[in-house]
Amino acid sequence: MKTQAINGVPYLINEKGEVFLYSSVPPISLGHYTKETNTLKLHEGWEDSATDWVNHYRKGLKENTIIALQKAADLQKAT
Repeated sequence: MKTQAINGVPYLINEKGEVFLYSSVPPISLGHYTKETNTLKLHEGWEDSATDWVNHYRKGLKENTIIALQKAADLQKAT
């Protein structure tokens, strides 16, 4: 898969032209890109899939940030 920006937004596109949400694990299929006509056809319900992933990503980011800040505070107290 390669990363390509479509309208400034990064996506993963495989050799078949299938488009996946960038950094989603597992990859979330959003649609199909046709290089010859430079068109992106999105699957029905793609917005829900993308929103679910963004919410999941943000939750993980928040949890990891809280853990990192707590560790930093603990280290500061120890010194």
